[in-house]
Amino acid sequence: MKNWLKEGESKLEKLLEKIENHPLTRQIQADEAAETLTARKQAAGQIETLRKEQAETITRLQAVAAEKEQIYLQAKAAFEIAGAAWNRARGELRAENTELDRQIRIQSEVLIESADQALDEGIQFFRDQLDELRKPGRIESRGRSAERNIFTEKIKITSESNNGAVLDAINYCRAAIDRLEMLKLEPALDLKEIEAMKSGIPKLDVFSEFSGEKPMPGSKGVNPLQLAKSEDQQAWEIGKINEKFKKIMRRKTA
Repeated sequence: MKNWLKEGESKLEKLLEKIENHPLTRQIQADEAAETLTARKQAAGQIETLRKEQAETITRLQAVAAEKEQIYLQAKAAFEIAGAAWNRARGELRAENTELDRQIRIQSEVLIESADQALDEGIQFFRDQLDELRKPGRIESRGRSAERNIFTEKIKITSESNNGAVLDAINYCRAAIDRLEMLKLEPALDLKEIEAMKSGIPKLDVFSEFSGEKPMPGSKGVNPLQLAKSEDQQAWEIGKINEKFKKIMRRKTA
């Protein structure tokens, strides 16, 4: 058995040696070597070309990058200079504005402290008027009537009141106090204006009719706040009072 294997191996080796030494095999090997050498030469040539291109391209792009860097550095420096100048300008603005406000306050205090005594007397006059207007009993009602509605179970109450006139007078006095405070900042004082303001206080004997509803005894009732004037109505009345005050003052000082 072993002899047979040895003989087979020997024959196989001789056959392989014969194939390797065959001219066709040698030709194939030579062709493959030539192809490999050609590919390697091409690769080496490409490397050399790329290295030359790399050297030229990198040199050119480095020059461009250096140029752009200089532009950037110059712009950055200009930005920093402009930013510093802007901060200085803002600081000067704040400081100057603060100083001017301080000077204005000083001069305003001079005007206020040296203001005519008539202004303080006028302010006190209107404050006293406000105290009087806020006392109980200033608001009066008259001519009260009631109308029952059995279907809605409500009673419609109609009467006249000077509530609006009192409110007009209160707002007039408040506006007068504000005006007198502002007059302290005026260099000259017109005493006639103060007298005109005092005589222009709205009269309290102006009655206006108003009506409201309340539940009949035994009904479920309504919210009393529903009988009060709305905020829009009150704002409108205050606006009318201010307009009236301005008209009076223009007429008195004309």
